Amino acid sequence: MICAASTRFTAPLSRSAAVSRRCVRKAVVRPVAIAFPTDSEEVTDLLKGKSSELQDKASEIVSWAKAKWEASDNKPGIVATGSAALFGLYLTSGVISTIDRLPLMHTVFELLGLSVTAWFAYRWFFVAGEKEAITSQVSRITKDIGLDL
Repeated sequence: MICAASTRFTAPLSRSAAVSRRCVRKAVVRPVAIAFPTDSEEVTDLLKGKSSELQDKASEIVSWAKAKWEASDNKPGIVATGSAALFGLYLTSGVISTIDRLPLMHTVFELLGLSVTAWFAYRWFFVAGEKEAITSQVSRITKDIGLDL
């Protein structure tokens, strides 16, 4: 009705515009609800369990961060390093998005990513001993930065 009422007060349209408007008026969207048979108590229990797991993990992370913060002697240095890292991330994002807007650079980046992925997959799957070497390098790096994986 709104579309039909608005056509009365507009200027005359060309034939193709009138046909396309008529087609748009006839289009109807009908939402369909799909019901899945579930036990509401089962879903509620599952959500409560997942929620409590998430809350426990979040409180564990916060307590770990507080303990590390309290144990630190160089708090201004930590804040400065974090701020510099965020600023560097912002600058890097800006530079990459600017380069990505240049003609052909988007394609070059995609080809570079595909070639690096193919090279890594080739090394991982087909070169004997590389899987162990890469795994040992990753574990050494994670130990150097203090991650326990």
